[in-house]
Amino acid sequence: MNIVAVIGVAMLTTFAVLVLKPHRPEIAALLSVVGGLVVILMFVDGLRDVIDGLSNLVERTGVRSDLFRALLQIIGIAYLTEFAAGVCDEAGNGAMAKKVNLAGKIIILVLALPIINNLIEIIIGVIP
Repeated sequence: MNIVAVIGVAMLTTFAVLVLKPHRPEIAALLSVVGGLVVILMFVDGLRDVIDGLSNLVERTGVRSDLFRALLQIIGIAYLTEFAAGVCDEAGNGAMAKKVNLAGKIIILVLALPIINNLIEIIIGVIP
């Protein structure tokens, strides 16, 4: 993962969007989304390393794999929601951005329920 390359793509995309936006706002919005996706794809390998490291940690600690999977889903949903809301907001649709954020929070809450339940069970088991 090369941060200089990520910043370069981000700056070039931003400059191109600024130039295109007054004349072709629809192309500027599309270019912004594509630039964002390129930046995300540039660090996917780094995310794999993080997931592999966390997986090894989970195996050594004995944490249930379904809870770990839920945690990874929560993190992914948070990032994707932030990205989608940013695209909506940048395109001038702030109302949709707020709805995307709300939907992401609700989905995260639903996915977090088994984790919360497990934590409560652990706490109850520790308390005499």
